[in-house]
Amino acid sequence: MKFQLRKNYLAQAVAIALCGTFVTAAQAAPVTISGFGTTSARIDDAGYFSPSGALGLSFLGREYVNHGTFASNWWLNANGASVAIADEVTGSNPLSSSAFAIGSSIAVVTNIAGGGGGWSVVETVSIPTSGHVTVKVQLTNNTGATANHVQWGVGIDPDQGIPGGVGFGTTNTIDGLGNLSSVTAKSLDGWALTLHNTTSASAFAIAPYVDPVNCCSPVDPAVMLAAAQGIGNYGFADHSINLAYDLGTIANHQSVSFGYEYVMAVPEPETYAMLLAGLGLIGFSARRRRVM
Repeated sequence: MKFQLRKNYLAQAVAIALCGTFVTAAQAAPVTISGFGTTSARIDDAGYFSPSGALGLSFLGREYVNHGTFASNWWLNANGASVAIADEVTGSNPLSSSAFAIGSSIAVVTNIAGGGGGWSVVETVSIPTSGHVTVKVQLTNNTGATANHVQWGVGIDPDQGIPGGVGFGTTNTIDGLGNLSSVTAKSLDGWALTLHNTTSASAFAIAPYVDPVNCCSPVDPAVMLAAAQGIGNYGFADHSINLAYDLGTIANHQSVSFGYEYVMAVPEPETYAMLLAGLGLIGFSARRRRVM
């Protein structure tokens, strides 16, 4: 496993404890960051996009997540069992973490003495450029024993078609595998959301996944990794897009760092032209039926 493993646990613990003290005193979640006049993200204490208010993840005024049954989540497994599931729908915060602003970024910090069965996470969310929201995760094992089969999953239900009046459905496509893992959801009017891996070093395995069942429930990363979905189009539906990480073995007091990014894109000009043409044909057909 080529992930960065850090053994300076004492320094980490001090830093996280100080951050936790600051959070308690100075900041209440959810926290919003904006960048380049185009892009915004609102993060709740647990580290998912916040369902509080209309804003969760937006680009050029188009909201990507908080429509219908909003869904943003992550899932942690270790030793063949679920450790923690953070789910926007239920508002769960299994690691008792807190979110606060650090300049133009958001840090989500878990208190080491808190819940989560001895696991802690430091998640940093930032907007490096227009339309891009990056997430960097540092996961630390404080359980007192080596953890095997550590897995992380992250998922989101893209609903960016609603402002255009074209519904919740998206065309869901897996674009790449392994280190290049990437999955894209595109609405009928052409607005796209891509979730892709940004980890520079290889994990044991990284898998993109389109949920074939529903939009809004967290998916076990073990299920995603076992499914081994390949590159291709997985059809048009209101389904979530996800990434799963097999992080292998993490010794006590060691950390693993990895990351992923959400990339939002506007429709290509030809998409608008096709949409307008389709609407025109529908209108023509309706008028013709009335005349007949």
